Amino acid sequence: MKNIILYCLIIIGIAAIVSCHHKVQQAAPVRKDTIPTVKEPDVYIPFTKELYNILKASNIDVRKVQFYIDQQVVLTRNLTQGKTEVINGVIKFSNGNYVDEVIIQQHTPCVVDSVDYDGFRVSFGGGASNWFKFINSRQSTYPNNYVCSGTNWKDGSADLLYNKLVYRGSCGTCGSLADVRLEVKQSEFDNSTRKTTVLPGIRVGN
Repeated sequence: MKNIILYCLIIIGIAAIVSCHHKVQQAAPVRKDTIPTVKEPDVYIPFTKELYNILKASNIDVRKVQFYIDQQVVLTRNLTQGKTEVINGVIKFSNGNYVDEVIIQQHTPCVVDSVDYDGFRVSFGGGASNWFKFINSRQSTYPNNYVCSGTNWKDGSADLLYNKLVYRGSCGTCGSLADVRLEVKQSEFDNSTRKTTVLPGIRVGN
């Protein structure tokens, strides 16, 4: 009889140990704050004359707004044989000539350096003279946008004054330099133009 009782106690003890082991092995529930969030992709929108008017109506300085360009811009200039110094870009050997090439990638951030009567001088950093002009023109493909401006246009390329030097500018991702536009991020522009006022409320007797 004693052996039976002892055997039952041993069985009960083993069962209790196994039960506790399974409880320890159970995975803890996943907390909601540990679930990784998926970042929404950036949404770029063309900077239009209407958006500029919104900024002016809100007394927001356009020079405080973060801009981008919607295409890749490639600037090139031939170097003379007696001078191979390059300040802005890289030296490439092309068709028997040394070429200074500057590439401004699509969606590169930029800022308005100054405002002219027909558009903006837009700076890409690296020096006070590293800018070129974007204008709002009714004759352009995008009459409501601000597009890249230049001189001596031919086959979609034009001369640009950049860092006090004349470069030949072209679009690396589109057919013409005239199709390169200023753009802003939707979220950044919304934040810059939003004016929020929190009312404290009023209590009885005040």
